[in-house]
Amino acid sequence: MNVHSHRTTLGFSYLDKLLIWIVPPILGLTLGWFLPSVAKWAITLPWVPLKGPLELIASYTGPWVIVVTSCIGLIAGLWLTYAAFNESLVIYISDRTICLAINGKEEVFAKEQVSTGFLDGKQLVLIGTRGQELYREKHETTALKVADAFIQHGYDWSQADPFSDQYKRWVPDSPGLPLGANALLKAREVALQRKEQENIKDLHQELTKLGITVRDKDNRQYWREHKLQ
Repeated sequence: MNVHSHRTTLGFSYLDKLLIWIVPPILGLTLGWFLPSVAKWAITLPWVPLKGPLELIASYTGPWVIVVTSCIGLIAGLWLTYAAFNESLVIYISDRTICLAINGKEEVFAKEQVSTGFLDGKQLVLIGTRGQELYREKHETTALKVADAFIQHGYDWSQADPFSDQYKRWVPDSPGLPLGANALLKAREVALQRKEQENIKDLHQELTKLGITVRDKDNRQYWREHKLQ
């Protein structure tokens, strides 16, 4: 947790960052270095799958092969490092706003928009003033640091979901839902099965517009109503 100019930054710790910068590139470089030798050995085993690519690698000879595979391994490791940083949530909290950055995108919420925040497992959840879910995303910081940062900057913080007792399990054609909500939940169920993250989030937002907050548990959807205005 870093605090600069009355703003707190939450994300990977310095040790985490160091390991992410070092481990994947070294691992990729090492695997690339030994890949030609491993390929020659693996093709002698009758049970090894994907022999075609391995035979292709083993067919090349000369020191340049190790150089090429090592470079490829290093590049793959660097890409994993980039992906790890790009796909991790960074939280910037000030006395006025909460900025959440992930995958090259930022979402900013003014303090007046946020009723409370809490952690649902490893996910940070922000609740709006109408009881709607504003934001939900996996975070990389310890629970204590997240709670301390919110409280330090004057935000309400809950130890659990304040609406947990209001959720109902969704089943097809559930009664009591607004027009169109069942169709959106059916589409979202398919998206959950296919792990289509962008589609899952888009359908979540569409349900929010209808006054429905949805959360997932064990690949099942649970819903509750919130105020539209």
